Amino acid sequence: MKRRFLFLGILTFVSILFACLTTIEAAEYDKGMKLYNDKCRFCHGVKGDGNGPAANSLGKAPTDFTDPKFWQNDVDKKISDTVAKGKGIMPSFDLKADEIKAIIDYMSHTFKK
Repeated sequence: MKRRFLFLGILTFVSILFACLTTIEAAEYDKGMKLYNDKCRFCHGVKGDGNGPAANSLGKAPTDFTDPKFWQNDVDKKISDTVAKGKGIMPSFDLKADEIKAIIDYMSHTFKK
């Protein structure tokens, strides 16, 4: 009987923990989506394919995040460095590390195949 209550207690704890983590992940996803939409979408597009409204006026097409080649190697560092320092015509953005991580998480869940 004690084992059953212990098992139910552990199961309840794990369920609550999972619900909390899911809520945190959803909040991070939403934060990343908002930051992407505010900072990246205009050039990289809603679909992350490099076809945003400003893409044609840039001369060189923005990076296509839906291309599997983009996701090779140390992509988190590549995105983080590009956001923080800029690259080519892309300006740098003054974002905190947790904001950049939220964008990376959003991009990897949304555009990575």
